[in-house]
Amino acid sequence: MMNFNLIASVSDNFKIFRDDLYPFLGGGNKGRKMDAIAKDIFLKNANALVTTGGFQSNHCRAVAVFAAQYKLKCTLVLHGSKDEFEKQSGNAKIMRLSGSEIIFVEQSSQIGETMDKAMKQYKVQGFEPYYIWGGGHTYEGGLAYIDAVKELKDYGIENNWFPDYIFHASGTGSTQSGILAGLDKFGFDKTKVIGISVGRKSEQATQIVDDFYKKLCSHYHIRCLNRESIVLDDYLLGGYGQYNKDLEKLSLNSIKDYGFTLDTCYTGKAFYGMLDFIQKNNINTENILFWHTGGIFNFLAEE
Repeated sequence: MMNFNLIASVSDNFKIFRDDLYPFLGGGNKGRKMDAIAKDIFLKNANALVTTGGFQSNHCRAVAVFAAQYKLKCTLVLHGSKDEFEKQSGNAKIMRLSGSEIIFVEQSSQIGETMDKAMKQYKVQGFEPYYIWGGGHTYEGGLAYIDAVKELKDYGIENNWFPDYIFHASGTGSTQSGILAGLDKFGFDKTKVIGISVGRKSEQATQIVDDFYKKLCSHYHIRCLNRESIVLDDYLLGGYGQYNKDLEKLSLNSIKDYGFTLDTCYTGKAFYGMLDFIQKNNINTENILFWHTGGIFNFLAEE
């Protein structure tokens, strides 16, 4: 029996997929992805993990917590200043307390070579290391969202409700790609997915989503419907981690107004963009699903 309480009803035609309530590894889409990636980690008998992200990376938090739970070695390669990282709470605090080794690089171009070096060091020390792309952008991470669409289908059958539009925060793109492949697999022929970009421009983000969506379909033998990959950059508000007064207000009032948190970096930006898109395109009468991808620790870390 699926856990239908992850899908909350705001009104007859507006629902929220509450992945912020996902129960493992601190919740959110990165917790869901990491649970799926874990199956491959165990299959390969890995005992050390290497990954990368930012100071408030939900992905790095999920990997660090997973490694701590299963007593695995873990190296996190972070872009930026150690002094700045030490000042931050939220996901940064969890990473610091997890026991993971944390390596800082000054330039993003140094991330790949630093991760490769960490992998080699673990092998020299006799470990079986496992490389995880930033954001959980792996086949297993994509599969987590293909499977999540099955939960949505079960809810739809039980409640006679299926979305015309799905909105969500789009970062590395694997969540959106997985949802698209899942919609193909489970027969959501008319549902459109609109990613609200939190950092990338539309052209690059759309290409990444579209490529990975098609790779997921091929890898998991899903009949690809070649549905349109849509990632909007209209709501970047200056770039990753940037926001304006309207978004700040929406975030601060989110618990009072909606009963859940919306952080300014990810989910708040997506929710803000969704509301504007609905109004400008006059789709108020359509069935709308907002896929809440998490971010409680980002919300708590905000000043």
